[in-house]
Amino acid sequence: MSGTDVPPEQIAEPKCPDCGARGMDNIVSRESREKSRTKQPWYLVVHCSACGHVYDVFAKHVFSQPVTPRLVLPKTD
Repeated sequence: MSGTDVPPEQIAEPKCPDCGARGMDNIVSRESREKSRTKQPWYLVVHCSACGHVYDVFAKHVFSQPVTPRLVLPKTD
């Protein structure tokens, strides 16, 4: 075992800062009600299932546009 490996029984469980609920089972995510034109949720909200404390919001739908590389060469006379 290296210095960074920690046995699973020694890893601390996450704890909600508001209500004190412990464990990964209490951290859940929900998709946004707002949807894109393709019916994909815009973001995910990660929160405590016991009290609703919001940990973070993550973008789920991203815009992608094909980018065609352009090479512009100066004119030579």
